Amino acid sequence: MNLILKTPILFILFFLLPSWSIKSQSDFPDELKKAFNTGNSEQLAGYFGENIELMLLDKGDVYSKAQAQLIISNFFNTHIPQSFIIESESSDENTYYAVALLETPKNNFRIFIAYRGSKKKLIINQLVISEINED
Repeated sequence: MNLILKTPILFILFFLLPSWSIKSQSDFPDELKKAFNTGNSEQLAGYFGENIELMLLDKGDVYSKAQAQLIISNFFNTHIPQSFIIESESSDENTYYAVALLETPKNNFRIFIAYRGSKKKLIINQLVISEINED
């Protein structure tokens, strides 16, 4: 009788928990991580649609791909990335969301990214970069 009660527990421990831990790994695209880690605005802009909603340090608007690339390039020239860490991810029907920490020598920034598509054809719809005030 004890074996019957233990069997579901053993099943959960050995078969379900390992699969949950695999699914909890980041799904955030490696190419985007690399673009943020290296401050490569050209590579990042390759994932922008024709227009992107961009908010950078409390100034935001909908920009063309070229305008947004220039703004991001200026940002990365001023704030050279040291690390880019995904803090959380979620999704709904067709949109994926990620919140990340961008560390630079001068300041740290919280980044919110909304994107659609698959890893083959990814489009960033919204990008918000805000400074983290450490008071």
